[in-house]
Amino acid sequence: MVRALAADVLCVQERGLGFAFARLTGLETACHSRFSGVAVLVRPGVRLVHAEHHRLRWFPGLERRSIAVAVVEAEGLRLAAVSFHLDLHAGARLAHAVEIVRRAESVAARFDAVPVLAGDLNELPGAAAWKHLAARYDEGGDGATFAGKRIDAIFTGRGVAALARGVAGADEADLTVASDHRPVVTDLRLP
Repeated sequence: MVRALAADVLCVQERGLGFAFARLTGLETACHSRFSGVAVLVRPGVRLVHAEHHRLRWFPGLERRSIAVAVVEAEGLRLAAVSFHLDLHAGARLAHAVEIVRRAESVAARFDAVPVLAGDLNELPGAAAWKHLAARYDEGGDGATFAGKRIDAIFTGRGVAALARGVAGADEADLTVASDHRPVVTDLRLP
């Protein structure tokens, strides 16, 4: 499935296969967080400028969450790609969304990059964390991504044009084997 998407940059959540996943897909791991399974992978030829990961504030009784951040360059475009996976608890989701924006903006500013945040929000559009991200970034994705609901998205900062956004269309059998979530894709270019 990942090879069929032919992505330059791939943000993943719940990455259970570790570095074997990169080998299987033909991608290179730019950054990963062993704390929560989020990662940013890139195709060979995409230049890695900077990588870091951060643990997000821990809420007792909930899973530990973190983000993976990779500043990458391809075809004249420099992006600060952030992969995240928000909690099932609404208060934690909003607190983490605020923290993610702060970190993404800081890294993007340091490296003169456009922030691109991709993740599993574990909530529907219009809920608090989603609204926080959508108020600051252009919202990407369209269509159901998990159990008939839209809970995954890509958010892009100003400075890039999204030529296409949506849920990847593929053979349903391939999608079912690949993940319980449908991949969200966007084509980004300089405006």
